[in-house]
Amino acid sequence: MFDTSDDTKVRRPRRIEVLTGPERRRDWPDARKIAIVAESLAPGVNVSEIARRNEINPQQLFGWRRKFGAEAAALIESARPSAPLPVFAPVLIEGPGPNIVSPPAAQGEGAGDSSIEISIGGACVRIRGAADAKTLALVLKALKVLL
Repeated sequence: MFDTSDDTKVRRPRRIEVLTGPERRRDWPDARKIAIVAESLAPGVNVSEIARRNEINPQQLFGWRRKFGAEAAALIESARPSAPLPVFAPVLIEGPGPNIVSPPAAQGEGAGDSSIEISIGGACVRIRGAADAKTLALVLKALKVLL
């Protein structure tokens, strides 16, 4: 085309501005959004710093958190290692075990005889006759130590 203008003034070119930085209206895949949201849900992180690092506005990140919060929480949960099951160490008891007394043949006990019998696990303790509280406490303490 020919310029047929009668204007003889020299025109300077208009100002042209070149913008550098992130492209606007980016199309983020959902998987990337969920990864960024999961990163922002970690305890003690600064959401604005994560937004700056990913070149998005903090408001946009908060919107993604509302939209993809459940998916991000599931991603965090799947990445968390499962707790190992407790392992029990084998126990080996050396030395003589507790004496297990077999019950004697039924004896004729008089009406005035008293006895106490304590059976715990495989141990059986019999106290015949009158037993005061101090003696009974000593016997129970000894039984507790053995078992």
